[in-house]
Amino acid sequence: MPQANELKRYRCYELFSQSTGVEIRAAVKSGEEHGQVTERSGRIHLRFFKLTPKTKPDDVTQIRFICEPDEAFALSQVIRQVANASVPCKEKLNPHKFTAGGAGEETVTTLSVEKWERGGKSGYALTVGRGKDFISVPVPLPKFLFAEEFLRVLSIEQCWVERVEKKTSSPATG
Repeated sequence: MPQANELKRYRCYELFSQSTGVEIRAAVKSGEEHGQVTERSGRIHLRFFKLTPKTKPDDVTQIRFICEPDEAFALSQVIRQVANASVPCKEKLNPHKFTAGGAGEETVTTLSVEKWERGGKSGYALTVGRGKDFISVPVPLPKFLFAEEFLRVLSIEQCWVERVEKKTSSPATG
């Protein structure tokens, strides 16, 4: 008899435009020593994606940006600031830099929040960039503000750590 899929609940908010989207959800970072997990901590995962099919084999269809809780809180504050701006503006979070592989090449990922105005239209957008690849998700103000509130709440909920308890063999003195 086939096993039924087990549903797992997690906090998640998805924003969609005509051709792109972003998923904001809780995540976990694990630390290992000698192949054993010794620590887990809360993170916030933003996955930007394209809804259109690839046109070339090397096209990027998604870019991930993982925030520490205080960084996600800062992002929520930037969204609020941009939403309250009286003129078009663009604010960026500090870039994420990492070195992958043996070549030692540094990869930089940026995340920006924008209030835009073009051709008589205006709106808001979240944009992620990595190298020459960018994914921008334009959203209306109510969804922009909901993303701000969701990030604010999620940043507090994900501020936790689990560590292996170190046991000592000698009795505690005190």
